[in-house]
Amino acid sequence: MTKDVSSIPAEAARRFDVPVEDDVTIAAYELKDCPSDAPVLLWGHANGFSAGSYLPFLQLLSKRFHVFAYDVRGQGASTTPPEPFTETVAFDRFAHDMERVANTVQATASGRPLYFAGHSFSAATMYYLGGGFGFAPWRAVTTFDATLRPSDHQDVLDAHYAKRPSMAVGARRRRQYFESPEAYLDAMSRPRAFGFFAREMLAAHCQATLRPRRDGTDGWELSCPPEIEAGTYDAVGRTTAPYDSLPNFPVPAHLVGADPAAPGGTWIGQLHEAFADKLPNARYTKMTGCGHLMPFQEPEACAEIVLAMLD
Repeated sequence: MTKDVSSIPAEAARRFDVPVEDDVTIAAYELKDCPSDAPVLLWGHANGFSAGSYLPFLQLLSKRFHVFAYDVRGQGASTTPPEPFTETVAFDRFAHDMERVANTVQATASGRPLYFAGHSFSAATMYYLGGGFGFAPWRAVTTFDATLRPSDHQDVLDAHYAKRPSMAVGARRRRQYFESPEAYLDAMSRPRAFGFFAREMLAAHCQATLRPRRDGTDGWELSCPPEIEAGTYDAVGRTTAPYDSLPNFPVPAHLVGADPAAPGGTWIGQLHEAFADKLPNARYTKMTGCGHLMPFQEPEACAEIVLAMLD
């Protein structure tokens, strides 16, 4: 592992920075070795991960797409917003950041069609940006287990959280510091962590989400501090606006949901077909046997789903 804080190494992608609100700088990436005339795809990552966590998966997409990705505010190589996080780690900010990145990407696209694919809360951000703010430059979108907190279906959420604490509670308890990259990989390889990831995806994630400690102490730390990860989970739970905006989303969408019966399945997978039903032009696919982190479990199958937008 290098000490470059970029979540995707320079040999795999060109990095460019995008200034956004709150004096935050978003680290964005253009994958190398993409077809020069290919349609453009912007990828959005899950909370606590980074663009580089998905690198082997993104490289599968780059066979037919000109792929861009970015680290959300406070995560990966993007800078941490100022407090209070209730204001600066929030869906409105996530949406405005995505709009700035998409506009920057579009400026390089030379008129080629633009698509979106994303995972978890970044997928929810994209729906909110389109349905709530009217910005949807995409020809089509594909999303994996978008974390859209509903304003109805409270019984499903109550039943889920009666059995387990919120994700924000777990994030605040997360171990932040490691003595070496090898120690981090070992910890993430355990079955109760990410031992179920495809091998290449686990290696990429560990490469992309660790950086040298910034307090002057020897060692390594998570590039997404626990308070930012927790604040992002809080943001998901604080508003139903992304969900409520779904009827206004103007672009064809393919919603891929986790299998609620699979390990790692949550209320999100249970409600995903209902999410699709709220959209004007959408279809739903259940990823049988996969939980919320399906791009890491089945990267080839998930890549084929995204590539199908071009068929």
